[in-house]
Amino acid sequence: MVLLDTPVVRTGAGLRQPPVRTTTRTHCPYCSLQCGILLTAGGRPATLEPDPDFPTNRGGLCSKGWTAHELLDHPERLLSPLVRAVPGDRTSPLVEASWEEALERVVAAVTGTQARHGRDAVGVFGGGGLTNEKAYALGKFARVALRTSAIDYNGRFCMSSAAAATNRVFGVDRGLPFPLADLADADAIMITGGNPAATMPPAMQHFDAARARGASLVVVDPRRTPTAAAAAAQGVHLAPVPGTDLPLLLGMLHVAVRDGFVDHEYVETRTTGFEAAAAAAAQWWPDRVERTTGVPEGDLRRAVRLLADASRRGGAVMLSGRGAEQHANGTDTVLAQANLALALGLPGRPGSGFGTVTGQGNGQGGREHGLKADQLPGYRSISDPPPAPTSPASGASTRRCCPAPAAPPTRCSTPSGPRAGCAPCSCWPPTRWSRLRTPSACAAGSRRWTTSSSPTWSSRRPRRWPTSCCRPPSGPRRPGR
Repeated sequence: MVLLDTPVVRTGAGLRQPPVRTTTRTHCPYCSLQCGILLTAGGRPATLEPDPDFPTNRGGLCSKGWTAHELLDHPERLLSPLVRAVPGDRTSPLVEASWEEALERVVAAVTGTQARHGRDAVGVFGGGGLTNEKAYALGKFARVALRTSAIDYNGRFCMSSAAAATNRVFGVDRGLPFPLADLADADAIMITGGNPAATMPPAMQHFDAARARGASLVVVDPRRTPTAAAAAAQGVHLAPVPGTDLPLLLGMLHVAVRDGFVDHEYVETRTTGFEAAAAAAAQWWPDRVERTTGVPEGDLRRAVRLLADASRRGGAVMLSGRGAEQHANGTDTVLAQANLALALGLPGRPGSGFGTVTGQGNGQGGREHGLKADQLPGYRSISDPPPAPTSPASGASTRRCCPAPAAPPTRCSTPSGPRAGCAPCSCWPPTRWSRLRTPSACAAGSRRWTTSSSPTWSSRRPRRWPTSCCRPPSGPRRPGR
């Protein structure tokens, strides 16, 4: 973007008048809160105020938000492209250049590199600061224009652990599946590995509103952060030894099972695989958790009781932050949190739920619109086959529903029967199961998939399939997306 000089409006008399200043409702460009602001521009300097009507921040801003507009007139802001004085020499100084020259250099470098080394020799790296439209365009530019498979974005180093876990548990990668303002209606809030009091100050008004109603706050963090201090005053602060979040969460599920806090009706009607999850947690009894994590058994049991009591009274919310995810076992840690939330019957109920607190301005949009290496726009897996060709006359699919044995599995079957244009069959596998990781058998009587000893479980109801598509495989296989 080029910052132009202040425009001048001339009247018929030749008088010079200042430009008209206008105020626009927009968003702070920084973190995932995307707080509402009122930006006034049309002349310099630009000014901003927090938007009192935006539900996320309700008139609050952090220090970065209050100073966001200062970048527009910062003396070190770039106003034109910079290129190396000597092309190809990274030690030469950067000098100003026209947009035409800069773009010509980029095009020459990209086409030359691909001509010499192949299309995948050029990579594209996006970021969570891009809007949905820019993320979509960048993905298309990489895969369609450059035809390179080397594309990814900085969310790979941010919340990929959470994305992988929620995909396996809920079947969808969704950071926070409910408005942040809903936290004010919860009777208990648990946050693992997050410190919003320091990193997202405007969000704390929703925590404070819940606490003003008597809600309890449970914080899992090795440090006594400002958020943890709030929990110690009205709730419980669990301070595990760094790197032991997973045993702590398994111990909490163990307590929930042993002390009778599991919502069995919810588990039986809305989840699968609970027995395997409970068996994995049975190895982490409170005494062992205390010796491993340093968290006293009394605090562990108190935290579980607070969440369970809140879920029965009105609602409880569990949140996962980056602190618990940036580990070698980060995905398993998020899975353990989701399992505990499901055991207590939280997701899908008013005032309750499970979510991951994203950090970047639009990390979710980047994943949804095609910036991930393994994901196309609309959460489509890069490994999904293209749509079946259609018959010009009828528009029906011409793909065979039952291919020859040597052919790869088709996707003509659906939970309700064959797709339009496909004949009834007993093809393996059916399309889009309930996302259980290791289906091992199909009971023809109930027509439900069952799982082997998987430590994870799905919140989706078990699918019911036509008997003709209910033939067990020759061996365990991962379900197609």
